[in-house]
Amino acid sequence: MYQSKIQKLLTLACCLLTVGCTKNDYSSYCPTWLGFTYKTGNYPNYVQGNPRKVILHSGDSIHITAHQDKRGHLINATYYTWTICYDTIDIESGERVHAKKSYDRHTNYDGYADGADDPVCHLLLPANALPTEYGKPDTIKFVARYSYSGQGITIETGNIVTNTSYNGRITPQSGPTGGGAAGNFYFDVE
Repeated sequence: MYQSKIQKLLTLACCLLTVGCTKNDYSSYCPTWLGFTYKTGNYPNYVQGNPRKVILHSGDSIHITAHQDKRGHLINATYYTWTICYDTIDIESGERVHAKKSYDRHTNYDGYADGADDPVCHLLLPANALPTEYGKPDTIKFVARYSYSGQGITIETGNIVTNTSYNGRITPQSGPTGGGAAGNFYFDVE
């Protein structure tokens, strides 16, 4: 009986030692990316990026999604900025000028149910947008900034470019306390 108690204590000690020695992953890193997909108001069948040239018309709406390849880990505050850049006429001078409108979203990547979802934005190309000049496509710029809750690790820059069903390129950056990503989605206005 005494030996049975010792055996149980030794077994318990081994279990506690094993549990105490398990390695926890406290490393933080931002997601890696595939690229963008979109749907437009005039062309609702344009789904999954449709890699051919993106054509918009003044007043069109565009629903754009930045698709993650691999999720980030141990991220707190997250800031997404979407900026649509286009040409218009300056009211005062009557000359062609470059204009932009930005839309911001703030969330907690790990803290909210939808925080780690692929970021989406619904943009409206203003009715006064001019047709794109030849060879100078208009742009939707995507910027993500992440604050880490663990120890940041550096990830390789670049994104996965083998999947041709996605448009644009999103490049991640990572540092010891935070990370981010930046990408461009190009379109022409007719």
